[in-house]
Amino acid sequence: MTTARRLATFSIVAFDPDSQAWGIAVASKFPAVGAVVPWVQAGAGAVATQSYANTRYGPEGLSL
Repeated sequence: MTTARRLATFSIVAFDPDSQAWGIAVASKFPAVGAVVPWVQAGAGAVATQSYANTRYGPEGLSL
């Protein structure tokens, strides 16, 4: 019996309404994902882009 390796990137975006604080966490086997996955903007919110992380998606998501 063989076991297939499953590779994945996991992200979570959370908002605390009491403190009005946003947070993002990312876990991946790929180095430096923190430079391209999380996006945060005061007054707008937070977005995590994954897979083929197109860096245009972060600012576009925050502008919605």
